[in-house]
Amino acid sequence: MAGVAEYIKESYIELTEKVTWPTWRELQSSAVLVLVAAIIIAMLIFGMDQIIGYLLNQFYTSLT
Repeated sequence: MAGVAEYIKESYIELTEKVTWPTWRELQSSAVLVLVAAIIIAMLIFGMDQIIGYLLNQFYTSLT
């Protein structure tokens, strides 16, 4: 049990004294960048899905 307590104590010290946390401004910039990237990737996937759906629809209607 002493090992667990020591681990928690060392983890707390590392998080409070050794970790360099981003500033609020850096955090906001990173969040906006991730949001923009996620939207762009979602739009690309949506576009590919629409194109493939259209092509498959054309292919299946040409068979009948």
